[in-house]
Amino acid sequence: MMRVCKQHQHKHKYMQVSVDNVEDEEGSTTASSSSPTSSSLNNKPALYMMLIGSVMLVTITWWSASYISSSNTLATSATADSGYHHGEKQEEHQESQPTAVGTTNTYTKIDSSLFEEVFAAESPFEQRWPGSHLPQWAVKAINFDIPREQEICFAHVGKAGGSTLGCSLGFSLHCHGEHVASSLLAKLTTHTFHKDVYNCDDDSGYFLLVIRDPIDRARSAFNYDRPDDQDFLDFKGWALRQSRFYSECPFYHIEDFVQNGLRDEGDAPTMCKRMAEDAIKGTRPRYGGPSHWYYNYQYYYEAIPSDSKVIAIRNEHLEEDVRSIEHLFGCNENERLEVGSIENANTWSDQEDLYLSSESISILCQALCNEIQVYKKILNQALNMSQDQLRVSLRELEAKCPDQVIAEECSDAMPDISEKLRENRGY
Repeated sequence: MMRVCKQHQHKHKYMQVSVDNVEDEEGSTTASSSSPTSSSLNNKPALYMMLIGSVMLVTITWWSASYISSSNTLATSATADSGYHHGEKQEEHQESQPTAVGTTNTYTKIDSSLFEEVFAAESPFEQRWPGSHLPQWAVKAINFDIPREQEICFAHVGKAGGSTLGCSLGFSLHCHGEHVASSLLAKLTTHTFHKDVYNCDDDSGYFLLVIRDPIDRARSAFNYDRPDDQDFLDFKGWALRQSRFYSECPFYHIEDFVQNGLRDEGDAPTMCKRMAEDAIKGTRPRYGGPSHWYYNYQYYYEAIPSDSKVIAIRNEHLEEDVRSIEHLFGCNENERLEVGSIENANTWSDQEDLYLSSESISILCQALCNEIQVYKKILNQALNMSQDQLRVSLRELEAKCPDQVIAEECSDAMPDISEKLRENRGY
């Protein structure tokens, strides 16, 4: 069984300084040189003066100590009232540094040369669904035997740019050509989770999510699942089901969907309006609208264990976040992931497919309020995300959805997706 180098633990050693207490014992000979002689004891006036001097000295010492203590108390109170006590100053300093939001900066140096190559990793998906076979795109051609506490499961959130990254990690969903997965991140990422294929070990060391601005992701997912003429030839059953949403309802473009289906004064029939609301919230069945709205942020976030260690890559800052994750694991220069540009699968999209009016963006923000809250949770929980990076992403989204970024909860309750999880994740 291979072993991975463990991070050195630095123990702090504390020096104990002992102070000898000098006891002034009665009759001690240590002060014999200054002890009064028998003749001086007979000198009563001198003795009285010595006693009075001693009392005055004790009184002055006590008063000084009390004054200093009182001054320190007042100074501490004033400092606390002004908001600049040591703890807050330290927090302000830390916030200006690239410190991880979800945890302290504890890095694990990993020696990947000790990893043993294996033919195929065990499939949690096949164990949960006996008789089922893991799709080929979820099987890595080359995998490694990784200690479970260092293993990464790649949660491939649809329409967030995850296909490009997945190819670089050794998976093959929507990949073009061969990808050599030799980076440290590729070796650590042994399993993947996409839509109803949950092939993660629940006790995986880390869960990697690729995320994207919720408005941009919603628009991309809408365009992706709209059937075209070729789909009616190659995937007729699927295309017919989707056409109920895109054609029988006036939802051909994303702008049409928002204005007709989500706007209160929209022209869509009542049934279509109800369909639109359920679809955007992820509560409508996966066949009857954009499937990646059904498999939304809430689904991926609640599917992984609640105590998971999350690492995240933002679509808009792909290379920056890849490098921060590599830094988290102490990656060597020669093991870095080669990051290319994100390829959008919606190559047929035209300007009408992409257009959203300011009014429609505002309506869409409101409809996606709960999704935005989950998006914020992922950003906050990501171990590789600094305070500065968090602020950048929130500012970018705030330009579109200011109310939802500031809000901590939405007018609509977060949907209960326990049944969805049982049907798709398996439990």
